[in-house]
Amino acid sequence: YMRQFGVSRITFREMASAGLIPGVKKASW
Repeated sequence: YMRQFGVSRITFREMASAGLIPGVKKASW
């Protein structure tokens, strides 16, 4: 899933926290 976005785990978390990825906020990171 993260590889599809081509971002690191930290970047993915930052994007999720920023709400740039719909539905991710509901998941617990």
